[in-house]
Amino acid sequence: MMLKPWYLGPVLTAVALVASAYWWQAEKDRWAPPEARRPDLPKVEPIPQTASMRARQALERPVFWVSRRPLDVDDKKGSVARELTQSRLTAVLESGGERVAILQRADGSTLKITAVTQPWRIVSFDGRKAVFASADEGQVERPLEAGSLAAAPVKLGPVADRARNPAASQ
Repeated sequence: MMLKPWYLGPVLTAVALVASAYWWQAEKDRWAPPEARRPDLPKVEPIPQTASMRARQALERPVFWVSRRPLDVDDKKGSVARELTQSRLTAVLESGGERVAILQRADGSTLKITAVTQPWRIVSFDGRKAVFASADEGQVERPLEAGSLAAAPVKLGPVADRARNPAASQ
């Protein structure tokens, strides 16, 4: 008796399914997980806990202690730099190769810095900010700010009054 080929495909599929189910049932109790292993971690060295020069003052005198006071600094160059950073750049006048920056100090007085003043001099101005340099190559950038907020009212003379109100002058 000869089997027809279209019967052979479903018969082989059924035999494979029965063999897989038998193997699944017979072998499922034999499985065991592999034994646990420690992972291979790289050797880590601790970071040295030396205080950097920046944090030395904070470590010696913590911030919230009652005895904390600012350091006594008698540095004229630092005070000029501090004065420059606290000032407002109100104008920069340029004529030929000459440049003069006019700054307003915190107390309201003016400070004029040119390209040859010491210890700070104006290096560049791009229309929005000026760059100042010191003799020891320190640099400070200041943005150009509007004039003082408390500008004095402008007193108009008789010519300006006539130009503003021509009917009153007749």
